[in-house]
Amino acid sequence: MGAADSSVTVCAVPKSAPHNEKTVQVPKRAVGELLARSLSYPGPCAQYGQSAPLGNGKLTAFSQTKGKTPLVIGLLAKDSTYDGLPYEPPTSGIWCYDKNGDGTVDQHRECTGGHERSLQLSPKFKKRVDSPFTYILANWNPMGHMPAHVWDTPHFDVHFYVNPNAERLAIRPGPCPQLTNCDDYRKGKILPAAKYLHPDYKDTDAVEPGMGNHLVDTTAPEFHGGRFTSSFIYGVWNGKVTFYEPMVNLTQYNGLRNGTIDDRCVPIKLPQAYERSGWYPTRYCMRHRYNRAETVTSIEGFIYRTAT
Repeated sequence: MGAADSSVTVCAVPKSAPHNEKTVQVPKRAVGELLARSLSYPGPCAQYGQSAPLGNGKLTAFSQTKGKTPLVIGLLAKDSTYDGLPYEPPTSGIWCYDKNGDGTVDQHRECTGGHERSLQLSPKFKKRVDSPFTYILANWNPMGHMPAHVWDTPHFDVHFYVNPNAERLAIRPGPCPQLTNCDDYRKGKILPAAKYLHPDYKDTDAVEPGMGNHLVDTTAPEFHGGRFTSSFIYGVWNGKVTFYEPMVNLTQYNGLRNGTIDDRCVPIKLPQAYERSGWYPTRYCMRHRYNRAETVTSIEGFIYRTAT
């Protein structure tokens, strides 16, 4: 059998029954036609987690696996989501602190976190797969965030969390940097051992309530006169790595939707060691499914790591 005749895995989804998904093997040469005339998509059928509305659409957490091996963990966003995104006020008002003590909360200066949606992955995925990732926190930031002139443009933060949601929610707002409770701020400043972090990632004082500390790759192009398209961040809390975060400029998603930007994957700078055994990604990806009118933000290329 030649390469053109080899089969690939596809989730077959008819337009007449969009919730009827079935994993099938299809000749490689026939995949393009199948995707064009149906709601099918590449890879095995997904396990869907929670969904939440945003804009005129919705966000959904999902995963794709082969047996007990994860292939994709990601966030689906319907194209209509981007057409009705909220801009004012700039946050959901969940993480606020009256820092100047005037008895009122300024949504622009005393709230953080943008518009957030917390989405658990499928219980089936969490039960079957030895992965530390259990839920996704998606944050739409209509005004961007610090640092100025770097990430202060409209963008999404897509956090893939490994620590419990209850622990994340316990990180309180307060008067310390980025509106964090000062006791919690000090916990956020406790970094993991160096072997659990890539050396390019630095602490830039980006501890946030309801999230944790964000370690930044200061070699990224946007810190050296380049344009911010997407970046990858490691999250830490109280001495442990707690989330992986692709941060994506809104212009990237709009470009994917209108066809001016191609799908792409970006390698993740990896640490030397891992605190917990399990499947970990080696890249993050941004794609558009034209037949389904949705974008995908995902972590992929999983390799099993043994804790050291």
